[in-house]
Amino acid sequence: MTFLTFFSYSPVQAETVTTSDVQLCDDVIINLLFPSIDQALEQHFDKPKEFYCEQILQVKKKVEPYSYFNVILQVTTFEGAHDFPYDLVTITFSNKNSMDFQAIDVKSRTLKTNEVTKCRHLL
Repeated sequence: MTFLTFFSYSPVQAETVTTSDVQLCDDVIINLLFPSIDQALEQHFDKPKEFYCEQILQVKKKVEPYSYFNVILQVTTFEGAHDFPYDLVTITFSNKNSMDFQAIDVKSRTLKTNEVTKCRHLL
């Protein structure tokens, strides 16, 4: 009887995370950070900038002495109706010292004509 009981249980199946699940989580993070991205770009360029091709590069959970998150994302800025100059901008956000995410680092470089490509999520 014990033998039958032991083998009658079905094995536990782990849920798998799909690419669409990851993209959905990234989309939620970007959506929540949208106002902070705008603010970081305006402070960095001294004027409002439009952007697209938002991409989460990394999310890290830190614990020292309390939990907080660092999110690194990348966007491409442009002028007018998607005109040059294009800048590739990497922004690090953190909620270490606040309930809201604040930009703690912003780096940018102007893209050359041959470096401008379509966004991965638009392909």
